[in-house]
Amino acid sequence: MSDSASSSGDRILPGAVFLSYAREDAAAALRIADALRAFGVEIWFDQNELRGGDAWDASIRQQIRGCALFVAVISAHTQRRREGYFRREWNLAVERTQDMAHNAPFVLPVVIDDTSEAEASIPDAFRRVQWTRLAHGVPSTGFVERVTRLLAPPGLAAVRRSVGGRTDAIRPPVSKSGRRAILIGAAAVVIAGLAWWKFGPHVDVASGDSGPPVIVMMDSPYPNRVYDPATLKIGGTNADDITDLLRDLPVKLVKESTSSQWRREAQVIGENPALIVMHRSCFFTYPDSMVNDIYPLVDNKLVAFMGYVATLNPRTRFIIYSRHSWEDASLAAKWRQDAVERFPVLAGKIETYRIPLDRATYRNPITGQELRDLVLKSLGMAEPSPMH
Repeated sequence: MSDSASSSGDRILPGAVFLSYAREDAAAALRIADALRAFGVEIWFDQNELRGGDAWDASIRQQIRGCALFVAVISAHTQRRREGYFRREWNLAVERTQDMAHNAPFVLPVVIDDTSEAEASIPDAFRRVQWTRLAHGVPSTGFVERVTRLLAPPGLAAVRRSVGGRTDAIRPPVSKSGRRAILIGAAAVVIAGLAWWKFGPHVDVASGDSGPPVIVMMDSPYPNRVYDPATLKIGGTNADDITDLLRDLPVKLVKESTSSQWRREAQVIGENPALIVMHRSCFFTYPDSMVNDIYPLVDNKLVAFMGYVATLNPRTRFIIYSRHSWEDASLAAKWRQDAVERFPVLAGKIETYRIPLDRATYRNPITGQELRDLVLKSLGMAEPSPMH
């Protein structure tokens, strides 16, 4: 929690992670919060203006007493601040550990710059647990995996390991949404959308000025995701039909088969794509009966992936298609706007296409032409002249 805080309804969130930070580190804290939220971890965190008073203070205390993990963001800013509400939060967290077993995980110090552990102005208890370094608050895959592991019920990951004499044990009960996130983690969905946080703007991307524009088509061979029965019968995907549709354009076409276990972000960004055409459900390779529980997290993964690509390669545009999403244009616009609010770099770069159910195949000439027109529009290209 920052020097400013609100209570999210002043209720304790079971299994929640309390994020404590100095106001100067709000941007880094938000990156950490976004990364964890993307995979179903509940975060006690906001950016509201300072709200003082006894009720506000009592709410903070209640949240620290009730949270499952306490993440303390440490930086040069906290070093310079000899006073600040975050220091009260730190002390409250240490006070709570006095009633815990010595190996129960609770405090997770996260350093976002080169602040020295030995010289850090922190409670002594923070030095007895494993530290994590996340430059500029850019979460690593290992950090997210560690948090979800610490939140896991004992039956799912009842493993304790020691790192240099410091405990990294498993903590019991989490909320239902936390269990859903861990279920996906167990199925290896975790992390695919986090690569942009991990690598940030430090990944080099080719200029892309030479050669034809690259279109990456991402879809799953999972049977329920393939639109055309004839394509499914021969083991193809929607991307195969889209390839046939765009084959005559002066572009390079790259097919990328996806699944819940997909984690080839670096390979996609290495293609330096001008356009990525994605099935909105390309990461949802689960029975449709699980859609209500898991689809929101899978959709988070897709949006995080777009944010990753756009952050590293601002020239990339996206077309997201679906049969059952966005019943009207306003819902499609809201979905795009939500993605932009999360990743402003996506502004003006997303097109959505809802395929009519009565012609939900790219082999249909009308459907095919609609997608082709959208591709040409996204690339700023005209229809090639017919060959004579």
